[in-house]
Amino acid sequence: MAFSQTKSHPLELVAQMQKTEQKNVVVFLHTDWCNYCKAMQNSTFQNKNVKKLLDENFYFTELNGEEKLAIKFAGTVFKYQPTGTKTGYHELAISLGTIDGQISYPTLVILNPKNEIIFQYNGFMTAKEISEVLKKIDHS
Repeated sequence: MAFSQTKSHPLELVAQMQKTEQKNVVVFLHTDWCNYCKAMQNSTFQNKNVKKLLDENFYFTELNGEEKLAIKFAGTVFKYQPTGTKTGYHELAISLGTIDGQISYPTLVILNPKNEIIFQYNGFMTAKEISEVLKKIDHS
């Protein structure tokens, strides 16, 4: 599930890591059935410039929007909410990834060290697009 060589940190551990070194957090929201998500995992996140930017300047984590396990994040426990027999969503994915009242996949979310959303984008992003965003946020 983790991307080769890009360090992906479990979201629960990011809070601990922030105590040592504060960095913005890049959250990649995806699902198993999303072809654009797989394309980003296989191309965008394999790009050496993207990997370098993420590894050096951010904490990178990924979250399956249909994750079944409860996740404690920012002092709140987020859970899976079933919506049908084999369908549902994770509350944390909804909390982080909802844009204009909807969530779609893939969604890229960037949080500041206080866990405030400073960037959201839903849709496929190329390595060039994501690199530009990461550089802009890293220098702001």
